[in-house]
Amino acid sequence: MKLSQQDKLRTIVVATDFSETAHQAFDAAVSWASRLGARVSLLHVIKGAWSASELAEGAKVLKPLKTAALLKLGRLARLASEAGLRADVHLDTGNPAERILAHCRTHHVDLLAVGTQGRSGLSRTFLGSVADELVRKAPCPVLTFNPSVKFQVRVKRAEGR
Repeated sequence: MKLSQQDKLRTIVVATDFSETAHQAFDAAVSWASRLGARVSLLHVIKGAWSASELAEGAKVLKPLKTAALLKLGRLARLASEAGLRADVHLDTGNPAERILAHCRTHHVDLLAVGTQGRSGLSRTFLGSVADELVRKAPCPVLTFNPSVKFQVRVKRAEGR
């Protein structure tokens, strides 16, 4: 199947919580991006309801959370680079589903890759499902990975790296 220029995937976002299933989503996104010539964008949302002073630049409450998240995002970006890709890193705070959806709309995302936690029953009812909300509301296709399926991708490393 040959894609027309307008049908090509240009931007693949991996929304990650750094879980095992999110790593599977990352591996798949890197594999697809390598094959299709797409750009990978890595996004993590620090969940929480924060006051304006806590969100202010340099706020002590969020600083360690942001630092840890940026280090993890940096490691993923390095792995993408080793596969010959450039990866953008984005960090946000707030409601994960809302922030991910806003990012997809703002950055004209062609594919969103996420891991799921595989919750069901009462825990899903009370805790909600970020992945479920993304599938229902995203302005682009959503590729999900759940804990019961193991997906392995061999990522070809770039020459000379």
